[in-house]
Amino acid sequence: MEYLKCDSKHLKSAGGFYTAKEISRQPELWLETYHKLLKEKAQIYNFIKKILDQKCPYVILTGAGTSAFIGEALVGPFQKKWGVFTRAIATTDLITHPENYFIRSKPTLLISFARSGDSPESLASVELANKYCDNLCKLNITCNKEGELAKKTDTENSLVFLLPEETNDVSLAMTSSFSSMLLAGLLILDIEEIENLFPVVNKLKDCGNFILEKCTNKLRKLAESDFQRMVFLGSGPLIGTARESHLKVQELTDGNVICAYDSFLGFRHGPRAIANKDTIVAYLLSNNSHAKKYELDLIRSLNSISKGHKSIAIGNGYDTKEFNFDLPILFPRDISDIPEEFLSVIFILPAQIIGFFKSMNLGLSPDSPSNSGSITRVVKGVNIYQDDSVDK
Repeated sequence: MEYLKCDSKHLKSAGGFYTAKEISRQPELWLETYHKLLKEKAQIYNFIKKILDQKCPYVILTGAGTSAFIGEALVGPFQKKWGVFTRAIATTDLITHPENYFIRSKPTLLISFARSGDSPESLASVELANKYCDNLCKLNITCNKEGELAKKTDTENSLVFLLPEETNDVSLAMTSSFSSMLLAGLLILDIEEIENLFPVVNKLKDCGNFILEKCTNKLRKLAESDFQRMVFLGSGPLIGTARESHLKVQELTDGNVICAYDSFLGFRHGPRAIANKDTIVAYLLSNNSHAKKYELDLIRSLNSISKGHKSIAIGNGYDTKEFNFDLPILFPRDISDIPEEFLSVIFILPAQIIGFFKSMNLGLSPDSPSNSGSITRVVKGVNIYQDDSVDK
């Protein structure tokens, strides 16, 4: 059996078997996630409707680390589709300053994303929400049926959506758990008409398999080139994926590659100083024609003052003669009919693959790349303190 074009025996000896397997199986898990949500449609729809039918509801999308970036990718689509005030707030912010984010008088839907469901911040955020909100509904989206978050269905105002078991990654880096929870969020957003989204999910699967089958060797070659920095740029819902991409390469290389992320327009305001001959800039190109104009303008501007950085572009819809990217990932099928926010699911794959092979190239073990032990699969060492300031 091969994963990422590598023999399983070699992957096991190099300490990268689980990561390679978890990256490779994502397209199939996206379909499984869709079908599981389809089965649970009525329960989820009725639960969400209960709070959205109330006056001036408030939605908080939360999680820690990678799981928080899911909320960043979803916040815009949620507010646009549901037409309610929505914020993406990391649990790491909620537990230190809960009074800045919870609004007692508003009916609140707290949607928590978590791979393990055992991180202390995730559990503490749920407890704080109970204290700070008079009218609270909690939707926990998690990959681990044994996790504490999966067990928190203590009232009629709590619901858990448990993803397929295979999304509960064994390796340190979140890969299939990230993309599958992100997809689950997008599907829940339109749960009432989820049947109509099957063609979209099926096309995501095809695009994901295209990257895995046709682009892995090119991404590996780029990963094994000499670079010390990597920057990921995205617009709108793709900013969340850009942020997760920067973390994925940085943690899989144990910090040997320093990474950054930004929006295309935000990159102009100082951060583009990071781009030099030791940098790879990854452009996550939208299929939103309005946003694409700004994205291509930024690329033209950066190329005009380039200091020899390498570039990778993910997405269609540009003149290949004008933009001479070092690695263009152009999908063979038109992707203009994929809703913009769903691109965030497939556009994470190149960063995962680059991070994996760069980790191997550096002599690290991708399944557990942190030689110092500073990064663990479930965060450790966080003390949760009682908040005595809450107005009861």
